[in-house]
Amino acid sequence: MNYRNSIFLLSLLSSSAIAFDASVISITDSRFGAIANDNIDDTVQIQAAINYAVENNKSVYIPAGTFKVSNTLDVTQRKGNHNSRIKIYGEKRNLSKLETSADIALFKVAHGVELHNLSLSQTAGYKKGTAIDIPFASYRSNFSKLDISGFNTGINGKWVIWSRFEDLFIANVNLGIHLHGNGEAPAYWNTEPNGWFNNVNVFDNVYVEKSDTGIKLAAMGSDIANSTVQNSRVGIEIYGPADHRTWNNQISNFYAEGVKTVFKVKNSRTLDINGVFAQGGKSSDRAYAVIDAENGGVINIKGMTGQDWWTHSVVLKNTNLTGHVAAVGGTPSIDAQSVYSSKQTAGISLPANSSWVALPSSVAISLNSTYRVTVTGIRDGYEPVLEEYTIFNWNGVSRYGKITHNSGVGRVKIKVEGGRLYAQLAYNGGNGLSGGKVTIERLH
Repeated sequence: MNYRNSIFLLSLLSSSAIAFDASVISITDSRFGAIANDNIDDTVQIQAAINYAVENNKSVYIPAGTFKVSNTLDVTQRKGNHNSRIKIYGEKRNLSKLETSADIALFKVAHGVELHNLSLSQTAGYKKGTAIDIPFASYRSNFSKLDISGFNTGINGKWVIWSRFEDLFIANVNLGIHLHGNGEAPAYWNTEPNGWFNNVNVFDNVYVEKSDTGIKLAAMGSDIANSTVQNSRVGIEIYGPADHRTWNNQISNFYAEGVKTVFKVKNSRTLDINGVFAQGGKSSDRAYAVIDAENGGVINIKGMTGQDWWTHSVVLKNTNLTGHVAAVGGTPSIDAQSVYSSKQTAGISLPANSSWVALPSSVAISLNSTYRVTVTGIRDGYEPVLEEYTIFNWNGVSRYGKITHNSGVGRVKIKVEGGRLYAQLAYNGGNGLSGGKVTIERLH
């Protein structure tokens, strides 16, 4: 046998091993009989494949093509909620497609289920049904590389724990992802029979557009990262019952465009938000608020930028918020039980050669606002320095930034260029300014 024939035979053996992987069954196997692209209902065939896989501890493969579905594909049909761990996956999410026009949950799943590389669509022409329903206490599930469109709810879950939602594209829905407690009433934590919160879940690279609410969670310990909501009424909503609030949720690197209220918070103890770009509307059609919180506990926000126009930067009722919320034209709406502390603080050191030094980006200014800047430290190892300035900023451009020296002896100078703050120790000699601190507070 020559070299070329040997390589060809090895290639055939390798591809055959993949094609006939004993741990995977295809819905198009002759035992089940689903046929792609024939515009005929494949529900019975796909359900038969799922049932066989659950009973025999196998995975289900959905090849490229479009398959019609008219009734819920229920992975719990044979072994119930706790013993139906199964992986269902397609070739690629823009190739392996399940379509329905019925008012159903396309998939019903529970513990340890994985869904990957699929397109799930509602073709009725209006929003109805649910793409994925997690009706009872699912843990250690994984949903990734899914395209979901046209449903009332993309993913609906109750008491979901230790699960991952990754690389999801959800469009034209009322709710992108909704993890709730008991129907409309949020759940309690560990107080049966009322149920649990959804706990310690990860949402990474989730994109939702054309929704009422992108992500809505009755949750604790959940992490939403690298995600986007566009052209929707609410970006992310975190909520709980008044007498037993949610807590310890985190949002990072989040982008909102065309969203009326970016973060809506109700009955929460703690929420950390780090890294947000929030784009408002036209001056004649402003977005409502970056944060709308009622009984929001303590909300910490860092690294936020924004542009275009808002009615309010924040709306706070019985909520303490720290950090700077950037919103062009947006005024805070704060009740007597709330506190909005917009101070930002960072360390600073300045050389004794009169050179300008860019201050840390965490104390940057933005928008058309008034700020108080305070610089403290020790010059040349012995002289205390305390300088305070007021900055009237206009779009972060130095020629519009009017800086007034309020107090101090003028050891430190401040200027604005391109939205960044720069400081200079206007004193030659010695060892410069060390161990310093700069604090910026938005006043208006």
